[in-house]
Amino acid sequence: MGTLSKEWAISMAFSLALLLAFGLGLVWVNIERVDLAYELNKIQRQIDEMETLSAKLEVERNTLVTPARLRELAKEHGLGPARPGQIRRVAANGEIEASPLVATAVEPAKASAKTQAKPVAVDAAKAAKTAAVDAAKASPKPVAAEAVSAASKPKPFKPAPAGEQ
Repeated sequence: MGTLSKEWAISMAFSLALLLAFGLGLVWVNIERVDLAYELNKIQRQIDEMETLSAKLEVERNTLVTPARLRELAKEHGLGPARPGQIRRVAANGEIEASPLVATAVEPAKASAKTQAKPVAVDAAKAAKTAAVDAAKASPKPVAAEAVSAASKPKPFKPAPAGEQ
């Protein structure tokens, strides 16, 4: 009987150790679950705060970009609609393309060719030449005709190298 009780004692000790390890494992898993639940709640609160802030910022942005407010600000700063020749598009290669306003202004000019002999694009170029000539007259240095014609032509845009920005 001594061997049976010794085996039984070892078996019981092993079972208790296994039960203890299993119980500690369950406790550890439960503690991790609670920690993760707290972290999840914290993150959910942050998400809710961010969504609230995003909604408030969207309302503020929508208020700031209303056409009436932008018109008022433009009037305060002396801004108005773009005139032909004021808008220039720069292509990827650096060349300056024609203004979309000049192109749309030329079409009505063609339609009403009887009343207006010169298209708006020619008037804009002439105005640029006139301004260059007036500037040349005002300056004490003589200006060559090449400088006057160069003032009417837009120069190609050349972006600065990445290191010089």
